Parts: sequence; structure tokens; C-alpha cells
Amino acid sequence: MKINLPHYLMICLFCSVMVGCSKGEDADVNNSNPDPDPDPVESVVYDLTSANDSGVTGTATLIRNSNGTSTILIELENALEGLHPAAVHENSVSEGGPIAITLNDCECQVSETVITQLDDGTSISFDELMVFDGHLLIYQSEQSMDRVIARANIGSNAF
Repeated sequence: MKINLPHYLMICLFCSVMVGCSKGEDADVNNSNPDPDPDPVESVVYDLTSANDSGVTGTATLIRNSNGTSTILIELENALEGLHPAAVHENSVSEGGPIAITLNDCECQVSETVITQLDDGTSISFDELMVFDGHLLIYQSEQSMDRVIARANIGSNAF
């Protein structure tokens, strides 16, 4: 029996291609349960801008905690010594709105507040805070709550 080498090579090549192109165990074609968020956001930084010529700026960082809570970390620059109340308000800075979340005062230019709910008791997650229609205000002092020294749009208003 005489083997025709070109035909033999074509058959081997065809078999190799067919075996190499089969769906393997690791193939993820038409995955019925894809990860909806393969790289979840762990934190978002909002820039605080000066208000009322205070010269105070800084950042507010929204952090996803491993236990399901969130933290808002405020770091001020150029703030006078003393306590500076802070709060998340509803709506954008330009619209204004009522306080939604009372935060810990900024002491020594820093405030850290763990968030699990709004002031009215409604639970709120990190993902919900990411799209919250709100803004953050830093006040001069407890006695001067009418004077805002720094502010930032947050959540859906920041983008």
C-alpha cells in the first residue's frame, strides 16, 4: 500500500485543527452566570472646593468596607483649628437640600464616619452612595452652620 504523503499531511492537519478548536473545559463561551462586576470599585475620591473665600480645600473619600459598611474620610487643607461639622445633603451643591447623613466633625482637619444608613434610618450601601443624588458640605463651626467653608458634589452629581 502506497501512502500519498500530501493527502496524509492534509488529513493530519485537518484533525489537529478540529481537536484544537473544540470547546475546552476552560472555555467561557456564553457563560450563563458572568460576574456582573469583575473589578468592583473600592473607593472614590471627591475634591472639596473652597466656599465663601475660606481657602479651605481637601478631599472626601468614599470607601467600601469589607463588612458591608462604607466610610467617608474627609481630609481638609488650610482649615482653622477647631471642630468643623460635616454633612451629606440631598441634591447638588447648586440646588441645595436637606441633610441626609450627619457626619462626624472634622477635628484637626480630619473626619472619619462609618455609614450604614441615612439619618432617617434608611439603609444605604456603598453602591447606593456611589449614585446618591447628593453633595457634601463642611461648615465653619457648630456656631456658624450658615457658613460653608468647603463643598463637593458626590454620587451621581459628581460625574
